[in-house]
Amino acid sequence: MARPDVTISAPDPLFVGEPLTIEVNVTASTETKVDFIKARLTGDQGWKDGGGESKITERLEHPDLEQELMGPGVLPAATTTVLTARFTLYGVPPTHEHGQAWSRMRFSVHVSIPWRLDGRYKYDFTVRIPPPLVERKPLVVRNTSVPDKPRIEIGLASTELIAGEELVGTCAVFHLDDKEPREIALALVPEVALLNHGRLRETRGEVITGELVIPAGAAGTSVPFRLQLPTSMTPTFECATHALNWWLVARTGSFFGGKVDVAVPLRIHDKSASKTTPRLEAAPRIGDERIATVFAQFAAKHRWRGGEPGAADFAIERDVAELDLRLAYEYRGEAGTFFVASLHAPGLGLGLAVAPASSVRHLFWKDVEVDIAAWDRAHHVKARFPDQAIPFLRAVVPRLMKLASLGPMLRWSDSEIVFERKVADVREEDLVTAAADLAVLAQAIESSLPLITTPPGLVAEVAQWEALAEKLGGKLWRGDLSIRGVLDNAPVDLGLAWIAEQPASVHVAVGDRSMGSDELRKAVIRLPRPASDVLAANAAERLVDLITRWPSDIVDLVVENGVASAVYLLRGGDPPVADAERVRTLVEGLRAVLAALDPGTGPYR
Repeated sequence: MARPDVTISAPDPLFVGEPLTIEVNVTASTETKVDFIKARLTGDQGWKDGGGESKITERLEHPDLEQELMGPGVLPAATTTVLTARFTLYGVPPTHEHGQAWSRMRFSVHVSIPWRLDGRYKYDFTVRIPPPLVERKPLVVRNTSVPDKPRIEIGLASTELIAGEELVGTCAVFHLDDKEPREIALALVPEVALLNHGRLRETRGEVITGELVIPAGAAGTSVPFRLQLPTSMTPTFECATHALNWWLVARTGSFFGGKVDVAVPLRIHDKSASKTTPRLEAAPRIGDERIATVFAQFAAKHRWRGGEPGAADFAIERDVAELDLRLAYEYRGEAGTFFVASLHAPGLGLGLAVAPASSVRHLFWKDVEVDIAAWDRAHHVKARFPDQAIPFLRAVVPRLMKLASLGPMLRWSDSEIVFERKVADVREEDLVTAAADLAVLAQAIESSLPLITTPPGLVAEVAQWEALAEKLGGKLWRGDLSIRGVLDNAPVDLGLAWIAEQPASVHVAVGDRSMGSDELRKAVIRLPRPASDVLAANAAERLVDLITRWPSDIVDLVVENGVASAVYLLRGGDPPVADAERVRTLVEGLRAVLAALDPGTGPYR
């Protein structure tokens, strides 16, 4: 008597946690007596490690579910009997084969026939885990936070991924040679944790590889990449005998040139999650692009503005009274990435030069001390006249020494004070702290400016100079009697000039190359002794009338590119005298020269 034929009808794959119905179709060619028909669903999970006598194996049958579909009875001849088995799977990993770890699922039917060979039928199923709602989680990670070490950064649109989709990312490298294109090896690595009586072993499954290329000269910039995930990829899971975790590893370099790598943990979900999850579009910004975004967002939020980057990659600025606060980020190749904070002024006029101290400087050059021991040891200070600079320095230095967030002070001069520190990253909180410290420093400098006197050994009526600054809409910087202002829409820039550290003259310039007509910008005049030289210069009559009235202590008249400049020699004597009224007359005279050369402008026509 032949054994009956058995076929099944069931969903494939099976999903953990969902009710499962399997129809068992039993067809006997002749009338067949049976003791029972049973269905069994058995899971087999485990791993093996090593070989020979040192081989270790861990194995577990789970689940082991059995149902009796039919008791003692008779299967009618030439008739199909339909039986139904119902199960629900819990705590089962997805079926897989990773290295020497596995998980399998088998459905079997046992037809017990008295006094005959039983019918045994086996069917293997794929098991998958229905994903929860996938929450995308962008991530930026780097191999090191040490500012001056070779660094690789990876930004991912999400570390929560779905089998079958594209991994979307960006990559940037720092402090690595970028004279030639640089290859970055990418690998999706399955890490299998083998569990055995509380002891953990680790092994790896088959690696999925990819590659991207950083173009020559592109170190520090964000380079996008995509990596296709196979639809057959086993999702992340953990079960009684082992667990599977995925990593994205990016690696570059060689044995001789140095290697850097970074690993990013991933969580892979079943491919069915793609039906309810939006596609990945863009990875988070990294490298210069990401930091530029941080700077731009900070500037918009805190009322800063974009600044001219100069040597930096990008910068933002803000005015506080007459001072300009500046924050910048600069990538200097293999030297590192730097966060630069600085404060800029039109000019203190002290001839100030502050630099970090060294034993050589202290040994061979005398410097200015402010009687703050820690500061005096750490810095070498020069000024044109120490007595003029010390009151100002003593007021500013104590507050300056408390500004730790700005990093070491690189230099301090009449026009700027610059701090910089090596960084691996710049966050908004770094900008907030640095901006606050710069504001404190600006307030300290602004409030201490009245302590700066006019240069020793020079007679200058401060009230008259202040009145001149007010007339020009500018500010008087007493240290060198400099003023930046405007007269009849023409910029004015004036201040003392020195010979052997002694005040010798006042240099005055009026105008700029962007104002006036083409005729004015093309005009070139050079008169060392204007009052006398203009007569021989074949100049226009209106210009001769203006300049011949100038006194002999006005020298070196130059008109070029729309700017007129001249020098007022200070009257001799001990001490010399800087006459604000004479300077005012010279400013107006230079403005009149520009108007004479360009009759269509100004009130002097």
